[in-house]
Amino acid sequence: MKLRCTPNSIRLRVRKSDLELLQKDGAVFAAIQFGAGIQFGYALKLGQAAQPQAEFRNHQITITLPQDSALAWINSEQVSMECHQTFADGQALHLLIEKDFPCRHTDEADLKDTFFELASKDDPAC
Repeated sequence: MKLRCTPNSIRLRVRKSDLELLQKDGAVFAAIQFGAGIQFGYALKLGQAAQPQAEFRNHQITITLPQDSALAWINSEQVSMECHQTFADGQALHLLIEKDFPCRHTDEADLKDTFFELASKDDPAC
């Protein structure tokens, strides 16, 4: 699972193995280690949310997906789930959860865990 953050935007790119874990266990987790037991985590989980929603607690971003629509997304050719989470102060957070496509420079052996079959053949992007 890959995390990209820009101002007021979180993007998660998930591999096939991530979605298998999400279906099986209801959650998938990754972390960045900073030594001395300090880590920044990010997780994707299934829940009873009406739409994707994020929270930040204890050095971890957790994005909860509505279980029924997430399972339908996982088992389809739909590439992404997207929403804007609005807060009481009027600010909004853009959430984008995407199936991961292979980078052009990726070894063939690494392709099997990406959604290479959904990627545009003409897209030069990574």
